[in-house]
Amino acid sequence: MNTVDSGPWGGIGDDHCPLSAALRLLGGKHTTMVMHCLVVGDLHFLELCRALPHVSRKVLTDELRALIAAEIVNRTEEGDALGRVRYGLSPRGRELAEILGHLYDWAAAGSNAGQVKRRKGA
Repeated sequence: MNTVDSGPWGGIGDDHCPLSAALRLLGGKHTTMVMHCLVVGDLHFLELCRALPHVSRKVLTDELRALIAAEIVNRTEEGDALGRVRYGLSPRGRELAEILGHLYDWAAAGSNAGQVKRRKGA
């Protein structure tokens, strides 16, 4: 009998499945957009707010906290009088960004419109 547990990824969908956990993390409404912004380099919180004007500060903060907890994003306090904080992709986040780039290419190749093109460096 062929069960989900005997597939190539084991018990996909259960609470301990790393693939399911990754997909839950990426399922955040704005997670991929935040990562897209950080692929080009580190940004201050207000720079992220400006890059994502349709995302409230609370939601952006929640997304960043989830990405930090998953060790996808690093948070660095600059230690200046303004108390600025800089966010950037961790090495693990850079690996994920590369995978998302391949997923983007796959999705673009399969789109009916054929109008989606990957930008260089993204």
